[in-house]
Amino acid sequence: MVATADALTASGDPERAVAVIQEQLDRLPAEASDVWRARMLTAQANALYVTDSAEDPADLSSRALELAPEGESPLRARALATHARILASWGRFDEAQTFAMDALALAERLDLNELASDAITTLGGLKKAGPKEGLRAALGDAVVRAERVGAIHAELRGRFFLGRSYEDWGEFDDAIRWFSTAIDRAEAAGIPWAPYAFESRWQQALVHFYRGEWDDVLRLIQVSDPPPPPIPRALMLPLRLHIEQARGADVEREVRALRPFWPREGSIAIHAAELEITAASRRGDPAAALAVYADAVAVLSGIWHPWFSARIRLAAAAIAAVSASMPRMSTAERSDHRAAVDRLCADGHQVLDRYTDPSGHWGPEGRAWMKRLDAETLRARWRAGGDGAPPLDVLVDTWREAAVLFDDFGHVHELAAVRVGLAGILRATGDVAGAREVGDLARATAHALGARPLLDELRAIGGAAQRSAAPDALTAREQEILALVADGRSNGEVAKQLFISTKTVSVHVSNILGKLGASGRTEAAAIARRRGLLD
Repeated sequence: MVATADALTASGDPERAVAVIQEQLDRLPAEASDVWRARMLTAQANALYVTDSAEDPADLSSRALELAPEGESPLRARALATHARILASWGRFDEAQTFAMDALALAERLDLNELASDAITTLGGLKKAGPKEGLRAALGDAVVRAERVGAIHAELRGRFFLGRSYEDWGEFDDAIRWFSTAIDRAEAAGIPWAPYAFESRWQQALVHFYRGEWDDVLRLIQVSDPPPPPIPRALMLPLRLHIEQARGADVEREVRALRPFWPREGSIAIHAAELEITAASRRGDPAAALAVYADAVAVLSGIWHPWFSARIRLAAAAIAAVSASMPRMSTAERSDHRAAVDRLCADGHQVLDRYTDPSGHWGPEGRAWMKRLDAETLRARWRAGGDGAPPLDVLVDTWREAAVLFDDFGHVHELAAVRVGLAGILRATGDVAGAREVGDLARATAHALGARPLLDELRAIGGAAQRSAAPDALTAREQEILALVADGRSNGEVAKQLFISTKTVSVHVSNILGKLGASGRTEAAAIARRRGLLD
């Protein structure tokens, strides 16, 4: 049964491995040997540790260690190495170091080279607490040793960790190099879906996605021989859907079909939720976007913890969806959604406050999304109007800073999206030259990627700019209505105050937007203030 579970894990189906072991554990008679239980619990913990589950693999590995025989026992060496690896993955670094040292000492005494390499790789990864050079040197040594003794799983883990170290620091060329070596070694060994082999493929595809190398993404995820197991297949799908959605396709039906996989793999939940939020935004449904955010947080809080770092990204996407619908909302709706925006922004800052990493490093990806969260929040408050609207210089500066950070990170599509947002703000605040300059940069990227939605937004900004140059003057009634709209009044409230019908107000507002070249009420107010049409 242990051999079966290990084979299932190596073939990329650890969930099935966990289930197979559990079935046998349930059948064991009470008088069964502790050694049997220890072996199966160790194998089960090994499989569970590479899945996302509400069950704690460290609890299983701890129970296995308690049952493993004392003394010079190969089973005890394996249990120690497994427990150390799991503790390290859960951030319990001091405990992990103690158990890994014990595992290494025992494995070397018993001449168990594969387990010794496993322990050394775990100890190498624990050097994350120091400078990145120390981590990379330790992992490099662990990879060399693992390759020399034929410890393929320890070798793959070391190569993956090296790739992630470079990725975390935004050093994408070296990240791709190490992920590629892991993929090649796994394929040569006939285990392309093994833990850390598939993860290397997926992370490399993600890096190519960041860099706008979308043909390379599709090449890496379109694998049919051998066919991927269910979780790897479901995890690769959002990468394709990200590309298709960025190019204008409606992917909502496909992405919603991934919902059953959310509790089984957190990364699927993150990417699928972001896709669903964007889809809700495009059809003008901010309530649906907020509901998707809440669903994802509920699932991920159950399998990880509430303050997972990707919550910042999901909050930024949800706020962007709310902001896009602000111009069409009534005063009451804007107030309610403004409160939701503030809550999501607070969520993101709570994540940052609680973030712990032994390296103390908040990488370029985290910095970029944190600034994007603040930028989206300020734009939503600006569009909502009222006392909470930010000063325009703060709004513009924050979006400029977000553009710089996404450029530093190297996420080509998101940089273009930020530049489109910045161009719209600059145009609305009167900096036509600045809007054109930023928009041209975004347009070049959007054309290269085939990102039609970004091109459509840029055309809308340009069209509005042309309309805003029209010499049509506002009538006295239109100026009167514009002043009330700028104060945040709904059409119904304006109608009551001026003793006219709501439909008449709606016609006047449409005329005002057309004459000013504004896409919404908040933008119309900003343009009018700039032109001196409002006190």
